[in-house]
Amino acid sequence: MANLSTLLSVSEPSGFWVGIIRAFEGVTGNYVLAIIFLTVVIRLIWGIVETVNKYASQKQAGVQAKMQPELERIKAKYKNQPDLLARKQKEVQQRYMGRGMIGIFLIMLVTFGLNMLVFFSLFSGLNTMAAYKAGSSYDNLKYQYANCLNVADTYLGDYTDPAKLAIFADYENIEFVVSEDGKNIGIFKDGELVENSLIEFKTDFSSTKTVHDDETDEDKEVKVSSNANILALIEKLKIQGAEESDQIVVGTKIVQDKEGNDQTQNIYLSSAVQHISAITLGKYYDINKDSFLWIENIWQSDSAFTKSMGDYKTIARQLGKNAGEKEENIYNAFMPTLKAEKNKVNGYFILPILCVLSSMLTLFITSLYNKMKNKKKGLPQTNQGFKLTYVIIPAILGIFALFYNSVFAIYMIVGQLVSALITPLQLLIVDKILDSRNKKEEEKVVIDYSRKF
Repeated sequence: MANLSTLLSVSEPSGFWVGIIRAFEGVTGNYVLAIIFLTVVIRLIWGIVETVNKYASQKQAGVQAKMQPELERIKAKYKNQPDLLARKQKEVQQRYMGRGMIGIFLIMLVTFGLNMLVFFSLFSGLNTMAAYKAGSSYDNLKYQYANCLNVADTYLGDYTDPAKLAIFADYENIEFVVSEDGKNIGIFKDGELVENSLIEFKTDFSSTKTVHDDETDEDKEVKVSSNANILALIEKLKIQGAEESDQIVVGTKIVQDKEGNDQTQNIYLSSAVQHISAITLGKYYDINKDSFLWIENIWQSDSAFTKSMGDYKTIARQLGKNAGEKEENIYNAFMPTLKAEKNKVNGYFILPILCVLSSMLTLFITSLYNKMKNKKKGLPQTNQGFKLTYVIIPAILGIFALFYNSVFAIYMIVGQLVSALITPLQLLIVDKILDSRNKKEEEKVVIDYSRKF
């Protein structure tokens, strides 16, 4: 069943990250794969910037480590002379933290700012795309439904032909079928196309009509929106709000009451059309839904408290200004029936848990590397502050994964896993550079010392 090629209610977003995401999607043909590959590329490129930041951070830590023993001695020596202690501490800090340290602080500050810029701008881009994708999914369903109503209405004409009405009495063997190229829709009975039922599949239900302007005494063309015409079809087929006496009867069927007695029951045109439309929409939904492994809808969070199909408030938020007039009326005409069959729990908190664990893995690898390095160099193990990050950073990422769409959670998980893989290499490169610089400084001190004698 073809997807709509032209969407009128939902306009495609634009922007730096949106353009990049769409380019990756065009190459992979899958949105989730696009996000995974994009994340890998971003993390690898950003790894160069992070290496510079780690170098600055390690260099600062090295200066702090060299300065700390002298600060401790001063503190012990001048503990009863606070003014002199403050002056001596300032002298030591100025001696160790000269102009070079200002550059280090600037590097760390700029890197942090860029990191936040990338994170939140990409976060915004992903959410914009998520809203567009979710809105367009609803829009496709709406136009599939509108075309189902339209093919029934067009085929019935003035609703007076008993033979045409009688076809819908056999609604259990009727289908509305869209051609594979998405250009036509027809009524099929028992697998065969009903004669004179094939029509063009519409992606635009807007129209124009001529009205007379009493003030100017002239006729003028007025545009009628897609939503207005879809609502007119709903009203014409009496899908919503019609009294039983106003319903169009297409046949009868025998049903059993509670006592097991046979009774004759009317088959209404509106019920038959809704039944056939629901089957058509259900098939379309199954073919085109954006699922991933256990997640029913990637535009919702991976949570047992979240349903795969949003309510109207969610849809309206995703559509934004693109929501048409009386959109909720159209939503209520077909979505409740579809949701009754297809709305499922969207996940089991797997992505938020993976997000927390992947973040902890990156932190653990960093901590383990530093412990091994300090042990090798005979340095003390100091990681009290690091323990707090084991809780704060994973918790923040887990909350993001829990309350935002699954695509963003996948982005964070892949990013953390790539970081876990490249972190040892980054730290190794930084240590090699620092060891080389320290060795040169030591050689310089030895040379300067020997020249004095």
